[in-house]
Amino acid sequence: MIDKQGAYKISTKEYHTDEKPFLSRSTIKDLLYKSPAHAWFNHPALNPNFKPDYGDGKFDIGTVAHDLLLEGLDQCAIIDAEDWRTKAAKEARESARLEGKTPLLKHQYDEAIIISKAAEKQIYGCKELNITNLKTDGEAELTYIWQEENLWLKVRPDWISKDRNLILDYKTTGQSANPFDLPRHIISMQYDIQDVLYQRGVKVIEKTEPRFVFIFQEISEPYLCSFIELPETLLDMGRQKVENGICLWKECTTTGNWFGYPKKVIKIEFPRWAENDWQNRNIKIGVEE
Repeated sequence: MIDKQGAYKISTKEYHTDEKPFLSRSTIKDLLYKSPAHAWFNHPALNPNFKPDYGDGKFDIGTVAHDLLLEGLDQCAIIDAEDWRTKAAKEARESARLEGKTPLLKHQYDEAIIISKAAEKQIYGCKELNITNLKTDGEAELTYIWQEENLWLKVRPDWISKDRNLILDYKTTGQSANPFDLPRHIISMQYDIQDVLYQRGVKVIEKTEPRFVFIFQEISEPYLCSFIELPETLLDMGRQKVENGICLWKECTTTGNWFGYPKKVIKIEFPRWAENDWQNRNIKIGVEE
């Protein structure tokens, strides 16, 4: 068990298997946008019956592309099947996950290679990043662990430069990666929390204040990437969220009260755009062109 502050090279499985209650980005998201009850349930060091959620597999191509791009690692189990419909294919997929590998069909694996190579070319082509080789210009998947008073926190940047002044976070998407289509997605996924918390951890350990750049890549041809840096106004909001998350975490761990949703009737408010949308539709009802 790691009990000292620092930057560590550990496996993904080790990172997600907490022996003590670390506070991470995903837990802060649960605390603030779901409930403390969700944070407790989804934390391996708190919930004795915790089981990892492998999802439905729709992000597996992105996971393998991520591994190939940033670490040059092939942690994929290629399943010899046309699709996942047969019992044998499903069993092979589950067996691969138990071994810590990402299962992909052969054609999916071939596409993951193409996606990762396309991303690499575009990253090297972004002069502002000034990266010529991801493997030698920085390090991938370092785990940063630090302590604030009695609170332990951790983050795992996808990639950080050798001088510790640049963090890259690589995300694949089945939607548009056009920069002008991303703001709503960034906000809904609470990536401001990730940006702020990662910079915070690196600053404690490395004594630097790294720039944080998100790389969004489409998983359909021509596999284009966009490079995104969050505005200061959004980062200010992220800092507030992180502080609120830390306060709520301290309260819950101290009291042992991991409460859920309010036990009272709530009258919810709908956003103005919903009303405007209805008004626009209402005007058109019964109107013939």
